[in-house]
Amino acid sequence: MAGRIRDEDIALVRERSPIDAVVGEYVQLRNAGGGALKGLCPFHDEKSPSFNVSNGLWHCLAGETRVLTWGGLRPIRELAGGTHRILGRDAQWHDAPFYSFGVQPLMRIVLGRDGRRKEIHATAEHRWFVRADEDREVLTRDLEFGHRLADVRVAEEPFESRLHYGGRTRPEKWSPFDPELPPAGDTAVLDRDTGWTVESVSRTDRIEEVYCAVVEQGHAFVLEDDVLTGNCFGCGEGGDAIAFVQKIDHLSFAEAIEHLAAKAGIQLRYTEGGYVPGRQKGERTRLVDAHRAAAEFYAEQLLTPAAEIGRRFLSERGFGREEAGRFGVGYAPNEWEALVRHLRGRGFSDKELITGGLASQGRRGPIDRFRGRLIWPIRDLTGDVIGFGARRLEERDDGPKYLNTPETPLFKKGSVLYGADLAKKEIARRRQAVIVEGYTDVMACHLAGVGTAIATSGTSFGDEHIKILRRLLMDQDEASGEVIFTFDGDAAGQKAALRAFETEHRFAAQTFVAVQPDGLDPCDLRMKHGDAAVRDLVASRVPLFRFAIRATIEKYDLDTTEGRLAAIDAASPIIAGIRDRGMRDRYAIDLDKWTGFLDEQFVLRRVREHATRGRGDPRGRRTEAPEAPRKPPAAPSHDPNDPIVRVERETLKLAVQRPALLGPGFDAIPADGLVVPGHAAVRQLIAELGGTAAATGPEWAGRLREAAPNDEVKDLVTSLAVEPLRYNGLADDRYALSQLSRLQEVQVTREIAKLQSKLGRLNPVENQEQYNRMFGDLMALEQERHALRERGIGNL
Repeated sequence: MAGRIRDEDIALVRERSPIDAVVGEYVQLRNAGGGALKGLCPFHDEKSPSFNVSNGLWHCLAGETRVLTWGGLRPIRELAGGTHRILGRDAQWHDAPFYSFGVQPLMRIVLGRDGRRKEIHATAEHRWFVRADEDREVLTRDLEFGHRLADVRVAEEPFESRLHYGGRTRPEKWSPFDPELPPAGDTAVLDRDTGWTVESVSRTDRIEEVYCAVVEQGHAFVLEDDVLTGNCFGCGEGGDAIAFVQKIDHLSFAEAIEHLAAKAGIQLRYTEGGYVPGRQKGERTRLVDAHRAAAEFYAEQLLTPAAEIGRRFLSERGFGREEAGRFGVGYAPNEWEALVRHLRGRGFSDKELITGGLASQGRRGPIDRFRGRLIWPIRDLTGDVIGFGARRLEERDDGPKYLNTPETPLFKKGSVLYGADLAKKEIARRRQAVIVEGYTDVMACHLAGVGTAIATSGTSFGDEHIKILRRLLMDQDEASGEVIFTFDGDAAGQKAALRAFETEHRFAAQTFVAVQPDGLDPCDLRMKHGDAAVRDLVASRVPLFRFAIRATIEKYDLDTTEGRLAAIDAASPIIAGIRDRGMRDRYAIDLDKWTGFLDEQFVLRRVREHATRGRGDPRGRRTEAPEAPRKPPAAPSHDPNDPIVRVERETLKLAVQRPALLGPGFDAIPADGLVVPGHAAVRQLIAELGGTAAATGPEWAGRLREAAPNDEVKDLVTSLAVEPLRYNGLADDRYALSQLSRLQEVQVTREIAKLQSKLGRLNPVENQEQYNRMFGDLMALEQERHALRERGIGNL
């Protein structure tokens, strides 16, 4: 039977386990003044830090509200989602449902009473009952210094203690601070001369989940201090270093003691028979010990002759013996039971080896999980080895290229970040994290000077990874940190980057992507171009939104109107998901430029339409409304006084009324180059009849009208034929030349915008010849536009 750890050893573990060091292994802490530290709570998802460490204890200062229920005081967060009997404003018991009202910003209220002070938090719109001639409701934001909060009171004569429950003749006293004495009756009376007084009200950066009840009788209920209100936030967890390790690693008390003792170098002693090595430790401690022994075994095996293939693999990627030792890289012998025999000799049982994922169950007993592979130890934030990643070395190995430890009591791949134990201090210092794809990429980045590189282990980047990373970054609403995703430049890499984009909203930090266009990962990049190239890759990062938008529109033909409209519709939901409205509008304008659409207002409207299609849920998460059937893109509305629209109309009037004045210059203008659909239809009609060169005699307008495809075009031809030209005293030929030159200038300006958009999508280093050719075309178009502008102005 396993013995109990001696009390004096437990006391020694407490003494040698500083709370800031223990918590700091998991949470990035910052000075909060007065010797206290603060960080983001690891036990609930919060946007501003409410997790405090001081005086040897940790406590999430959220969850301060306790509600007076029929069964005694209960934290309000425990009541959410159910109906409970509570004391209402009328001093009677009522059944009321409790709800979560989502994540909301909070204000701080400092109260005083009988020489004591109390600090609580509430939303700006929360209602308080304030003493006056008659109790009145006041919102938190309207509370002022000196306001006295109302209490429950129904008795005509005062009583000494605050709350009394019982019969009519002889009240039985009961204090809400003593939950062991439940109320005996159903009537409450309160001393009218006591109550909390408001000392200050201030805004905070705290954003937490809010709970409250719906009480028909005045929407108020009694809290721990007799106050008529109700709010609660967060998790309210707390304790010492041992309790912290118990909760975060899901350990028993004994296992937490063993874990901390191992860190502090303390040899524990057990009662009831003394200490027997390997028999009285908790499961987690035993598994950690087994993994540590396995990591040492694999590292030793890398130096044997049989591991030549593994050393060659590392050498080809720029890693020598020193680099392998720094990251603990090892080799698994190509044998069935090499590790099993070694760990059995160290006192570990077959069951422990299988439970820890170090061995698999074979027909005749456990066999090594990893054989003939290069091995990377995977550590948790504290540095304990909790699993392994193994890379295939021989072609004849028909297993997967990478094989990881399966899910075990230690290893949860969805919440493991490879290299985080090495990178966590640098991540906290630089407020930056670089997410790469593989173990060798992490090694290459660290050796190249990018000490913030980490990677997932056998799974894509997910919610649990984000929680860990946010704690390391101290990720708050000021968005001062950086999360940089690196991916290969191929289609798979782009797909991975777009998957990462889906998680962007979970970060307050700014998110970026760094993609190597030639498809080299950081490891290959370092081998081919050196350490500086890896640092340059990270430095060349672009905002993740920008990358996602550009990657989306590049799937469409931006040389056609249909393609540009389709690209805008595809990219609009991405932009609509941006939280900051100013940034959302800025990216909408960029989208207009990148697609060459040249109608900012239309694109802005399109993006805003997508932004209003989604609806937010009470917790602040955005959910999409059911997708409606796709309709053809609506054409933009056009102002008849718009200069471009007026130039188009005047030139078409000339083409219908005086076609000989325009000549072949007009016939060279494409129909799809006109912004007004009706104008484009008339231009197409003229082309179908042979252009202005085929216009002979006064019957030209009649021919156009008869050939019109529909009544709308027919009416427009009629209007163009009879509407007077705006000569302004100019000669016919000069006026025609000025209008044609201005319309040609508009066409050239569009071509310039398209070319600029293409150039912006082209890498000038890797596509130098194409880039230079297109740049030359751009210069020629600029010169042509300048000449047309001068010609148009000169003929006015």
